[in-house]
Amino acid sequence: MDNLDSALEVSLEVVYDDEDMVELTAMVNAGWWRGRCNAYAIPSDMSSFAQALLRFADGGPLAEFEVGADNGIGFIGLRFYRIDRSGHIGGHARLASGHVPTVHRSEEISRLAVEFRAETWGIIKFARQLVVLAETKNGRATLAIEVDL
Repeated sequence: MDNLDSALEVSLEVVYDDEDMVELTAMVNAGWWRGRCNAYAIPSDMSSFAQALLRFADGGPLAEFEVGADNGIGFIGLRFYRIDRSGHIGGHARLASGHVPTVHRSEEISRLAVEFRAETWGIIKFARQLVVLAETKNGRATLAIEVDL
């Protein structure tokens, strides 16, 4: 049986790299809702997202990251925003499975979209880990999240 008490988190891990890009595995565990997928990214886009997250944590505008495509090749989408005037942080993760044969039906692609909450300290930690991921093309960045179960 699945352990629904495992850590609530969003993570990005480099599973393959070449000269120009990396393959990321995104994992989301938001209680009852979980998903995992792979998509390709450019390290400079990861660095830009990390910088956007740091600006966001300092009161700046929302931060977004989208790589891949929702057409069978794999898609990862993360967005962070404020959900009230007190500055509470909401996050939204969208994943779509990859490695679907090129002649496929759209129903063959598995998708997950889930909202969660995060803390400023977690966003900062996640952003710093993303900077290292982009520079080394190795490792895993993890964000602790909260959800209503």
